[in-house]
Amino acid sequence: MRIRSRRFLALAIVLAVGCKGAECKVETTQYTKSLDAIGFAGATQGVKVARFDLVQDFVSHTPYEACAQGPLQDVGVVNLKITSLVPTPVLLKYDLQGLDKDGLPIWSHQDTIGVTIAPNKTLDVGQVFTSPHILNDGGARILLQAAEYVP
Repeated sequence: MRIRSRRFLALAIVLAVGCKGAECKVETTQYTKSLDAIGFAGATQGVKVARFDLVQDFVSHTPYEACAQGPLQDVGVVNLKITSLVPTPVLLKYDLQGLDKDGLPIWSHQDTIGVTIAPNKTLDVGQVFTSPHILNDGGARILLQAAEYVP
């Protein structure tokens, strides 16, 4: 048992000395994007019904060689809040997509069941995706499947 712990200690010292020259720097950068959702049929056609606010906390590590315990790539968690922009409760079904620099979808968060939001209220959906792509590189888009007023 002592031999194993001494070997482990020796290995830990070698690894620590090997990484001593470079300092691991961890940075978190916040990216934001807001999208307006416009109704496409019925009473909501052409009406700006909601605003989708995205916030990505992107964590980067430099240099990777110094961050032995760090991830293999940089990533960011995308959080979503939806704010109603209409004076009546509204039911929304949507597909939120993150886009790459060429405008192609690289991730998606769908709500096909739907959420109902009271007038002028904000719904904190929370974490919707974790991506190695920075939100501001390609942006995002919202595709509505439904935007209906509800009693």
